[in-house]
Amino acid sequence: MILLLKPYTSIIVVPRLIERRVFGWTGEKISPLILGSWEYGAPSIASEEQAMRIIRKAIELGINAIDTAESYGAGLSEKIIGRAIKGFRRDELFIITKVSYDHLRYDDVIKAAEASLKRLETSYIDLYLIHWPHHYVPLRETLKAMERLWSEGKIRYIGVSNFPLPMLRAAREYLSRTDIATNQVHYNMLYREVEKELLPYTVQENIALQAYDPLALGFLIGRKEIREEYRWYRLAKPEVIEAIQPLVNEVRAIAAELGKTPAQVVLNWLLIKENVFPVFNTTKEEHLIDNIGSLGWRLSKEHLDRIDRVWVSIKLESI
Repeated sequence: MILLLKPYTSIIVVPRLIERRVFGWTGEKISPLILGSWEYGAPSIASEEQAMRIIRKAIELGINAIDTAESYGAGLSEKIIGRAIKGFRRDELFIITKVSYDHLRYDDVIKAAEASLKRLETSYIDLYLIHWPHHYVPLRETLKAMERLWSEGKIRYIGVSNFPLPMLRAAREYLSRTDIATNQVHYNMLYREVEKELLPYTVQENIALQAYDPLALGFLIGRKEIREEYRWYRLAKPEVIEAIQPLVNEVRAIAAELGKTPAQVVLNWLLIKENVFPVFNTTKEEHLIDNIGSLGWRLSKEHLDRIDRVWVSIKLESI
């Protein structure tokens, strides 16, 4: 139930219109889908007002986990989230942010966290991640700073992002009083490198795995438009888009058979995996509602086998 008295000032109870899933060993119950926000720091993609509407609508629909980073829009994404969540019960939200690659020295980590707390207008961060590993800053130094933040109650859980398995193991060794709660990595129906070693390990150790870019910026569900903002992206090439069309077509066929949308099929493919939480991005309310439709059902083994057969036929090494 939503108790809405005065917008942005009253206490709004976060509804449980969608299921909750236990986030690894933490025991935290969060929405299986995590709302990402890297686009909210890019005014050319989404205005601040548009971003705030999406965030508040997502929470009203039952999504209580929101992912951001200090680097998104040079802090603008965090500021937008801080304003958008005002009025909602803070203890019912799970806010995730990340310290940047160039802020991994001990003192810099502390300063970066303090700055994120200020931008988010909150007294604590639920989950604080190392955004990218730094090969010239000792990992031990970074994690000691993060453990200090944890001991002070400024962050509730520590995580990493884009860490290969050896670095994830090392990170766990450098913590003495808590453990790594999650690894956020690039994972979707097309890019499955994590399935070789990392995913089996996180399942075994009950570490949550957050899968970012689950829709491959929309190219997995039929997007062919190559916008200027996406020129950095590996898939944003005409020859690559053409190469993955058999997989796109199979997703469309399965979606039609099930009465679902392609986005729902691609997200469900991740959701049915143990301890995997897709981090999706959207700037449109209709896409938000569409993505939530990926919950509450499961692809069959037959459908999974069909997807795998097509995926194997795509020459990924050339993409």
